[in-house]
Amino acid sequence: MGGEAVQQVQSVSVREVLTPQITRMLVGVGISSLGGGLIMSLLAVYLHQVRGLPLQLAGLVLTFQAVLGLAVSPVVGLLVDRIGPRPVLLTALGVEAVGTVAIGFVQTAPQAFLAAGIVAVGNAGLWAPQAAILSRLTTPERRQRVFGLQFMLLNLGIGLGGLVGAAVVDVSRPGTFTVLYAANAVTFLAYAVVLLGVRGVSGPEAHAPADDDDGPGGYLQVLRDRRLRRYVLGALVLLTCGYGSMEVGIPVFMTTEAGLPVNAIGIVFFFNTLVIVLAQVWVLKRIEGRSRSRILLVVAVSWSACWLLLAASSLVGPVAAAIIITLGVSVFAVGETLWSPVAPSLVNDFAAPHLRGRYNAVGGLVWSVAGAVGPALAGAMLGAGLGVLWALVVAGGALVAGLVLLSLRTLLTPAEDGRTVRDPVAA
Repeated sequence: MGGEAVQQVQSVSVREVLTPQITRMLVGVGISSLGGGLIMSLLAVYLHQVRGLPLQLAGLVLTFQAVLGLAVSPVVGLLVDRIGPRPVLLTALGVEAVGTVAIGFVQTAPQAFLAAGIVAVGNAGLWAPQAAILSRLTTPERRQRVFGLQFMLLNLGIGLGGLVGAAVVDVSRPGTFTVLYAANAVTFLAYAVVLLGVRGVSGPEAHAPADDDDGPGGYLQVLRDRRLRRYVLGALVLLTCGYGSMEVGIPVFMTTEAGLPVNAIGIVFFFNTLVIVLAQVWVLKRIEGRSRSRILLVVAVSWSACWLLLAASSLVGPVAAAIIITLGVSVFAVGETLWSPVAPSLVNDFAAPHLRGRYNAVGGLVWSVAGAVGPALAGAMLGAGLGVLWALVVAGGALVAGLVLLSLRTLLTPAEDGRTVRDPVAA
């Protein structure tokens, strides 16, 4: 575990972090995210406008995906710890590829549920083994940089894929969707080929004695960890008031409360991605040796500021509103560049090696729950004409979550909190 010794400040360049093995993994992440960008957020539109399914039914397909992913994630964590992360990730990539291709050919509701279910199982199997592999390939003090670079490449791929997808997709030509879904499947298979070249991550970690692995699959031991429980509480609220509210809330708010055209949505989110890509490496250098719990509070403040700016945009004209919202999502992006390296590093520093898969599965579950609750809250309040109140509620929720995550500091060793001996005041 990463909390047994106080970290020392090290000036490590990105080039030193990018060992051949890590580089292969990040290339695979970038390729698959490029494919994901091609079809991101298109499923409901595709099922409704192209395949003619009722919009409510298309929404049920998305809900089914989320629920099935929640059910599968704990099993994935157990498998990562029992057989190792690489075979689990390879299997997940294959399953995801099959399901993605199938979505491109659905004609009926049962086919849509079946294809979406296959995708949900594959997607649930990606995060935990991927995070476990990256944790194995690096040292605790370099882990933040690796996860930050992963996030940067993820966003770069999604951004580029989104531009390509926007240029290709046409609801009057169903074949364009089929081509995009097939291309996305190819990127999963390409990632799998890259993964085959990654060495030293095939088997399980060394296991603790049997009496240290009690409970169903060891999850009782994981849930006894006070640090993880505190993190899960704060992260669940913060992600619900962050990513969980963003994908549905911002587009709907822009078009209903701020009176902006639909095509403004893509431009606004482009700036979000641009800030992440440009700022991530710079941010990684600045947070070395800093308190992770305090950094998470900064994340909460930045996300809260985004929602306050969003609320303010409803008070001005369309042009000013577009500028304010663009500023808001850019501020949100700064918080993302802080969250992406710090949060997964904390979870992996909490974990004993033989439980890393299960710790990462719990971390993934937080994302899944927030991804279900956030859109539901946004949809209910925005649908009732309470857009400004919704923005204020999630702004306040983000700040409360930040205080919960700040309180983690009392439960962490200096190393777990990312603090160093050399700079205790600034940390």
